[in-house]
Amino acid sequence: MNPTPKDAQLAVNCVLAEVNKEHEAAYRVIFEAVKICVASGMKRREAAKFLGVQARRIDRRGQYFRSLLATRNLFHGALNAGGGSSAAAVEVEAVVRRAWKR
Repeated sequence: MNPTPKDAQLAVNCVLAEVNKEHEAAYRVIFEAVKICVASGMKRREAAKFLGVQARRIDRRGQYFRSLLATRNLFHGALNAGGGSSAAAVEVEAVVRRAWKR
């Protein structure tokens, strides 16, 4: 069964209740949700308003982009990760699965 825009909206709300918008898990969920909404025929601004995200972070092709803060945190974490990166990746996957109820 393919997720609907309503499922995408619920997933975004679920992940944002757990983590902030700059978190990697939130980015992954919002990215997929935007793709689902655009594929269902929504325009960029409609999808952004429906999901509760900024329209300027969605490009013309319907892709959601990280904020500068999230990008900085992503690279900062990758450069300074000693051995905890796999634990962080598992945590991110767990948050994404909970958001999509998989």
